[in-house]
Amino acid sequence: MKIKVQTKLKLKEGAIVIPLFKENLEKLPAHIPKAAKDFIRKRIENGDFSAEKEQTLFSYIDFKDFKGKIFVDGLGGIADFTPVKARELGGELSKKIKQNKVEDVSLCVGKKLGGFLEEFLEGFLMIHYNPSKFKTQTDEEKKERIKRVDVLIGNKKNKKELVAAVEKAALIVEAADYVKDLVNTPANIVNGEYLAKEAERMAIKNGYKIAILGNKELEKMKAGGILAVNQGSKDEAKLIVLEHDGGKRKEKPIVLIGKGVIFDTGGYNLKPSGSIETMQQDMAGAATVMGIFEILKKLGIKRNVVGVVPVVSNMISETAYRPSDIIKMMNGKTVEVTNTDAEGRLVLADALTYSLELNPAALITMATLTGAVAAALGDRYCGILGNDKDLLERIKTAGDEVDDLMWELPIHEDFKKKLESEVADYRNYDPGTGRLAGTAKAAAFLENFVEKNSWVHMDTGGTAFTENPKPYEHKGATAQGLRAILKFLQKDAFS
Repeated sequence: MKIKVQTKLKLKEGAIVIPLFKENLEKLPAHIPKAAKDFIRKRIENGDFSAEKEQTLFSYIDFKDFKGKIFVDGLGGIADFTPVKARELGGELSKKIKQNKVEDVSLCVGKKLGGFLEEFLEGFLMIHYNPSKFKTQTDEEKKERIKRVDVLIGNKKNKKELVAAVEKAALIVEAADYVKDLVNTPANIVNGEYLAKEAERMAIKNGYKIAILGNKELEKMKAGGILAVNQGSKDEAKLIVLEHDGGKRKEKPIVLIGKGVIFDTGGYNLKPSGSIETMQQDMAGAATVMGIFEILKKLGIKRNVVGVVPVVSNMISETAYRPSDIIKMMNGKTVEVTNTDAEGRLVLADALTYSLELNPAALITMATLTGAVAAALGDRYCGILGNDKDLLERIKTAGDEVDDLMWELPIHEDFKKKLESEVADYRNYDPGTGRLAGTAKAAAFLENFVEKNSWVHMDTGGTAFTENPKPYEHKGATAQGLRAILKFLQKDAFS
């Protein structure tokens, strides 16, 4: 999709799209084409349009410079408008245009909407994600994709600011779509080798440092957690490391660690029907880290950031790890396996130990770690936990600003005690009360591996994949957490 900022109408056909606040009705924005203004004024006079939220006028329009369709969409009152509403209404408006098979759009942005342009465009563009890439499409279905968006602005004085908002929105949507593609695509296509090649591509493209460690290197490092979970798979385990040197030379990096379980059967604690079918989503944490690095350089993030992505498949075979196995982790501690479906914490624990060698300013783990988080918080809030209250609040606030909502859950000392083992240093699951506070107990296990470092964990087990999409989403992958972490990094949180 091509997106440009224009100060004059350039398109000759397609659709003119005009979002309006109630406050715009007395004096319509000057840059709206005269024929469109006449159309709107007549509907206002007739009482057909009052700019109530989601109220839409649709018609065909034909004048000297343009022949096509016109959409006028109500945004409600400016006082009630928020960035969240901007994103949602952008998505709703885009759906209406998509249903009318319009390929070229001239989006008229008034001064009042300009302050919300980034969020409005995110919603407008995100709805055009294609979740059916493997489905043969008819010519009619292909016409439902917008190919060009001209953002028509009237005020040349703030053109630079609006161009920046448009470019940023386009980049964030590009990254979100990338994450969704990785998560939605099945494991027979997106496997460890695929992710490694993608990491190599983005490293070359952006000048990142990269390391891809396979079984041989992981065995040398004694990464017992990663290797144990991957034992049943025919594919190699991997640890992908990407480094963005955007800050000062000796500045400690922010380390983003994303769980990359390519497919999770649950192992011998097999997942039930109704759950196992979508377990390609269990690498959503890894996909989010990859999505962040896809545009980190383009956004000009002036921070040293490292992405650590442990990649495994939790399969069943005669070589797969079993309940009652005792494994030795990278940090030398031993873990009794009491549930093979509590595999993510084993993988992340080794990734955390590896990350300690990077002398981090902060550790952020992202994972579809538990189903318990969905039971606790539903599909709108991801769970956030950690040992650094300030860091946690900064990330949570960033999430609130971009509609990546998070809710803090506690890690009680008793939860840590529940993960003590009689035969090893720890056990990975509490069989007695494991379903009670399951998210917090998983985080309590991870905390054993962060030492004294600042650490926050995001559990997206209820939000990374949805059957109940927001107005700007589709069913399936959501890229939840991507916008929050990008916002957090852009705010230069550790300056």
